[in-house]
Amino acid sequence: MADKKMFIDGVECPFTNERNVLEVAKNNGIDIPSLCYCENLSIYGGCRMCIVENERGGLDAACSMKPRDGMQIFTYTEKVLKSRRTTLQLLLSSHRADCVTCDMSGKCKLQEYAHRYNVDSTRFPTNTYNTERVDVSSPCITRDPSKCILCGLCVRMCDEVQNIGAIDFTQRGKKAYVAPGFGKMLSETNCVGCGQCAAVCPTGAITVVNQIEKFWSMLHDKNKKVVVQYAPSVRVGMAEEFGMPADTAVTGKLVTALKMLGADVVYDTNLTADLTIMEESAEFFEKVKNGDKLPMFTSCCPGWIQHVEHKHPHLMPQVSTAGSPMEMFGALIRQQFKDEDVYSVAIMPCSAKKFEAQRPELEKDGKRLIDLVITTQELNRMIKEAGLNFAALPESEPDSPLGKYTGAGVIFGVTGGVTEAVIRRVLDDASPGTLQTIAECGVRGLEGIKAFEVSAGDLKLRIAVANGLGNADKLIAKVESGEEYFDFIEVMACPNGCIGGGGQPPASNARKRERFNAIFKEDDRLELKIPQQNPDLQYVYDELMKGRAHELLHIHYPLHGDHH
Repeated sequence: MADKKMFIDGVECPFTNERNVLEVAKNNGIDIPSLCYCENLSIYGGCRMCIVENERGGLDAACSMKPRDGMQIFTYTEKVLKSRRTTLQLLLSSHRADCVTCDMSGKCKLQEYAHRYNVDSTRFPTNTYNTERVDVSSPCITRDPSKCILCGLCVRMCDEVQNIGAIDFTQRGKKAYVAPGFGKMLSETNCVGCGQCAAVCPTGAITVVNQIEKFWSMLHDKNKKVVVQYAPSVRVGMAEEFGMPADTAVTGKLVTALKMLGADVVYDTNLTADLTIMEESAEFFEKVKNGDKLPMFTSCCPGWIQHVEHKHPHLMPQVSTAGSPMEMFGALIRQQFKDEDVYSVAIMPCSAKKFEAQRPELEKDGKRLIDLVITTQELNRMIKEAGLNFAALPESEPDSPLGKYTGAGVIFGVTGGVTEAVIRRVLDDASPGTLQTIAECGVRGLEGIKAFEVSAGDLKLRIAVANGLGNADKLIAKVESGEEYFDFIEVMACPNGCIGGGGQPPASNARKRERFNAIFKEDDRLELKIPQQNPDLQYVYDELMKGRAHELLHIHYPLHGDHH
């Protein structure tokens, strides 16, 4: 319980261990503006938007001000408002303001604050923005230095959370900007396309590559059969965008919306999440039986695969060869509609999937398995563009065959979900008691690293789950130093797993917790819990794969490949 309190604009605000006054205010429902603060990153104090007045009449940045019992601060005095307006005018003078056509229009914090503080003109020279070229070299991320306000959020996210450091500040003073080092483009760095930089960027300086026009043109092409799959966590990244509670899973409405937009066939990637578990667990037991080097690492996250290629290439033989659920469904679609002119689209929570779809390994029988990847955010925009009242749409089921899925497939969307699905498969018992035991073994939760043991028959398995690439690196260091031993390690590049993917609407930790709960609510709703209960998998193996399962469903990445 909070035993300390401070006063913000005369309102009593209890606090416990908040890092600063800004966090105390947020936790008490008071909105102090900020552009460079993020709850998951170190304190930077660079933007000066969170200036408040202390009891002595001085100005302090709330993000770097320690809360004190009995402290008094004021957030909208004449002095404070004047300071914020000046800060905004300075930022706007060096920011290319083509707001109408900007990808972030309507969601840009700079735009929002300019309206909020009545900044409709600037007394500083405008057009002093950075003129470095726009970087479109990455299939996942677009970087536009002319819109950068030097808040440093992207730099800290890439360095502190993901441990990649693909971008940093370069030059000094008025000439400073954020970029990869040595004049490189993003595609020449060790960027994995996870999109976490775009998720924290408050302006349009870093955005996920937008391919909406491409999708519309295919939906309007009468000669194409457009077949769409959507990933487990897309369904929990949409509700809040359309005014519904964030923990609402909108699966049925999502299918209806895609059909109304013009998709010919709509599938749920959960089916191939089930399939991935079947293939991955079989491969794991094969490795155990053969005495191969363990741990085996999961393979469904494309950001993680690239991270292994860039930073830990020696571990590639220990990464499962099972394709991602997206890749597997791409293979099924090509088999199901063999002689038709199919355009295969995947709706994903993930910006790195745009890179994965282009990989040379995702070509089978001379055809690309996935033609286009659209993120949750892009789909949300298309639904709005079409004028659909999403919240009022009726529910529809995905097309069949290939429409069935189990709870094991659904939980793929959260950190630890793949592992929990594997354990369900291995224990081969869908009774409520066993499912409860699995849920409580330590696999669930949003912690950075989870480690626990599971018994399967005579086998005792030591398992770890790494949430975000920085945590994966810490875990690998412990394994390689001999400090820890694991049989199986799950890695998701994005903090909290796909629910927090770079293609999802950006969300606070509390909002991600709601999405996490929504995934398990959806799992609870389903009768089928373990992948071996899915009746459609029989059809997959007997009718579509016809003895080619390993060839079509597994990917053998080059051991020292560096695909850019």
